[in-house]
Amino acid sequence: MLPNQNNTSLIQNPQPLTAALYARVSTNRQEEQETIESQLDEIKNKIAEDGNILSLENIFTDDGWTGEMLQRPSLDAMRDAAIAGNFQVLYVYDRGRLSRVFAYQEIILEEIIDKGIKFVTLHDVKAETPEERVLQAMQGVFHEYERVKIAERMRRGKLFKAKNGVLINGNSLYGWDYIKKTETEPTHYKVNEDQAKVVRLIFEWVGVEQISLREVVKRLFDMGIPPRKGRSEFWTKGPIVRLLQNEAYAKGVVYYNKSESCVAKKPIKNIKYKKIKRTSKKPRPREDWLPFKVPSIISDNGVYEKVQNILVRNQNYARKNRKYDYLLSGLVYCECGSKRAGDGSSKNGHYYYRCAERIYNFPMEKKCQSQGVNAVLLDESLWRNLVKIFEDEDILKKHVGAWLQSELQHDTVKDQERIRLLDSINKIAEEEKRYARAYGAGTIDFEQFQELMKEAKRRKIVLKKQLDALKPSNQDQIDQSQVDDICHEATLVLQSLDLSNKTQVIRDIIDKIVINTQERMVDVWGHIALQNRILTERLGYEPASRDSWIAKCGEEYSF
Repeated sequence: MLPNQNNTSLIQNPQPLTAALYARVSTNRQEEQETIESQLDEIKNKIAEDGNILSLENIFTDDGWTGEMLQRPSLDAMRDAAIAGNFQVLYVYDRGRLSRVFAYQEIILEEIIDKGIKFVTLHDVKAETPEERVLQAMQGVFHEYERVKIAERMRRGKLFKAKNGVLINGNSLYGWDYIKKTETEPTHYKVNEDQAKVVRLIFEWVGVEQISLREVVKRLFDMGIPPRKGRSEFWTKGPIVRLLQNEAYAKGVVYYNKSESCVAKKPIKNIKYKKIKRTSKKPRPREDWLPFKVPSIISDNGVYEKVQNILVRNQNYARKNRKYDYLLSGLVYCECGSKRAGDGSSKNGHYYYRCAERIYNFPMEKKCQSQGVNAVLLDESLWRNLVKIFEDEDILKKHVGAWLQSELQHDTVKDQERIRLLDSINKIAEEEKRYARAYGAGTIDFEQFQELMKEAKRRKIVLKKQLDALKPSNQDQIDQSQVDDICHEATLVLQSLDLSNKTQVIRDIIDKIVINTQERMVDVWGHIALQNRILTERLGYEPASRDSWIAKCGEEYSF
């Protein structure tokens, strides 16, 4: 080859590779000022410099996601694209963008490298030799250490400021505004008069008028007063309870360091992707709280104490502590399509299945006008009708006959197993005879003979125990008297089932119950496991007079 030809081949540009990039910025960037945009610009410039090709579908970004979590939407999409072979080289700002946990970094890199994909990091040591790979891995460990160091430095810095009287609660409570530090004033809370009026109203309604929290929600909605935070356009009970329990409104003291973040043991939302790992909070000991004086909103501490007593009383006598055990809970639907929920009071013993649409849409006006149905009567009526079906002589005998027939077939299988075990035992007996002949002929010594016989005897004992467990059946056909006895026993069991057993039976059989108050009918959909029989029953009911309030004043539903 000519020298000039060799030189030409050496300076030829390599074939461009299909590139992908991954960028991530966490929720806290106080220590690192880089943004997603700055990462993207720097990585794109590097890809262009290397002469590789980057398409829009190979740009993966997780903005606002912590590096502690391995499950991130764009990271998963990038890993899926790597498995599918959609790119040949991956660019990142540094290894810490993949994860702040070293073990997670190695998992991701192993997946990528195993697929033959080149990994390029802009701010880590190149890893082309074994020594360089070890050094880059050490940098990955320092990424994890850096995360811990930044978090601890921020925690200690905030704690130091708080101990020195600096108010750092940037998210002020409802009723106050957080005022940042100026040249003349330190950080402080200032009363928001519009919100303070709402706070005083809520305390007056509950403490003086003693209305229910549901009525508080309705009044706030009717007055067009939205909550300051949240995605809902109206208040709910949870924020109102927390507002009423907060002593800051009466005592004029807020606290820092009251709680710490932790991983939720029972998360409310069981979602796949979470931006942060520690989604819950747990309280710290009271002695660790750091107090700050703020302007009080409730001047009358007596009202605050009265409200606390009311909340405790409501908790002690909450409906959930004295509710009726609804037998058909979760299965009853309204004709409008919504579920019906149990509703009633133990005070007068009236319990109903009412359309839950009024709960879903509260405090907005309900659309469904269907009346409630007496839960006690519906539960008793449906169970009574189910028992009639179960006690039907033809159905019950078919069930018992099918079960006995399966037992006879099972006995046939047992007979085959007994034959196999007897054959194995006979083979062991022949084996013992061969050992005895070998010992008599001097082929094996006495120690060997003892050991072989001992092992054969052990196997024979095991097989005999298995044989004894398979007792032979003397019955080759179904006995009608046995069927009658089992049917009678089943009828007695049905009459003695407790609530939990009834509930389990209903869950196994009933799929859906629809109450149609206009036609005064109850449609029941379910199944009975006998020749795919489908249960489709209609229970009718008529109003009967009564001298107390029920689903419709003066009436109850009789089935």
